[in-house]
Amino acid sequence: MHMIRKIKQLDLDDAEAGMVLSEDVLDGKGGVLLPAKTELTDALLTSLSRRGIDSVWVVNNDVSEEELREERERVQQRVEHLFRKCRNDRTCAVLLQHISAYRLGE
Repeated sequence: MHMIRKIKQLDLDDAEAGMVLSEDVLDGKGGVLLPAKTELTDALLTSLSRRGIDSVWVVNNDVSEEELREERERVQQRVEHLFRKCRNDRTCAVLLQHISAYRLGE
């Protein structure tokens, strides 16, 4: 199972101008090189390459809202099925809540 998010990690060589960063791009010391929501340009991609950045997280426009909704439903049903025997247990309910949030990318 994986988290469902409308983002994807790309090798820098596969990133293109016009894509939008979904996460900050950090240098080796944790400093922000580019903030999330920055639209990539050819110049920015060249600069990131010179700084040794290998990959970036970008908004994944290839996933439709309908596909995202269907996958979220499928994942939620699967997680609830896995926790079906412990619904009345408070600790289990909290764990279910956190796992669901994680798996759904919230």
